[in-house]
Amino acid sequence: MQQFTRRETVILTHTSPSRLAYLARIGVVVPKGDENDVTQPASYSWEQILELRTIRHLRRQTSLQMIRKILAFLEGTEGDRTLHNKHLIVADGEVTWVQTRPDVGPQVVQVADKDNRHVGQLQLMALPPLNDLADHLWKTSRRPKVVPLDRFRHRVVPLHPK
Repeated sequence: MQQFTRRETVILTHTSPSRLAYLARIGVVVPKGDENDVTQPASYSWEQILELRTIRHLRRQTSLQMIRKILAFLEGTEGDRTLHNKHLIVADGEVTWVQTRPDVGPQVVQVADKDNRHVGQLQLMALPPLNDLADHLWKTSRRPKVVPLDRFRHRVVPLHPK
């Protein structure tokens, strides 16, 4: 399994060294080894690289405190607290998780919100009947979306008139 140094991790994840140290200190992403040990310096796995990139992406939309709530919820429900392999939706201070299960179908679970209300609730998801969806897709695909080139040329105004 390939391991990445702290410097490589900073470059691959676009994360600062201080942020890596902070995430390790609070237990979100802990590297293998020790930063102060010369014989076995800290190294990150590919899974951890993906996790750090996911955290960085989520930080654009929500707080680190909310990410910690998500991780705590995932750890408590299924034991797998990785974020990079989950379909998470962040909207209006709430985080929902769309689980795809082959036996049941997609399920939407509220994972976290600002006030810690409704966490863990399974949300109803209304899907249109499959026949209606197939008919809509078929009708949409039959409409031409291509503009004839000759018709387009007549509409274009030349940049440099002759």
